[in-house]
Amino acid sequence: MKHLLCLALALATVSTSAYSQIVKSPASASPVTAEYYYRIKWGSHDEFKRLYERNHAPIMREMQKQGFVLRMEVEEPYTHLAGGPLWDLRVTVTYRDASTALFGGGFEKAFADTQARLYSDKAKFDAEEARRFSLLEDHWDIIVMPVAP
Repeated sequence: MKHLLCLALALATVSTSAYSQIVKSPASASPVTAEYYYRIKWGSHDEFKRLYERNHAPIMREMQKQGFVLRMEVEEPYTHLAGGPLWDLRVTVTYRDASTALFGGGFEKAFADTQARLYSDKAKFDAEEARRFSLLEDHWDIIVMPVAP
């Protein structure tokens, strides 16, 4: 569940007032967007993407079918940036609300149930996920909030 740990760490970096606004405001029923950035070790890009698509993406698509996730998008930079790539893959997930983005409201149980249903060989799944994360140089998550004009 590195995905959950990483989001929790990202939320820990959000200021107390911003966190309160996300979780406790009347708008907490509003969608919350998180961006997950991956910097992949040289030569490992294809393997990382293959493992992501085989193991993690199907679970997230199921979360979307169940209504926990409203939208998902996976992107790669088209051009190289000065100073080297800051990230190689970005996954943007819009959750239905703040509780879901924080893996509450039944999300964590539905995620675990879906994982168990889709991947009966837990040892193989865990090994492939460990391999996927071993291919990273860096990974970070950011909660994105709209800015009023």
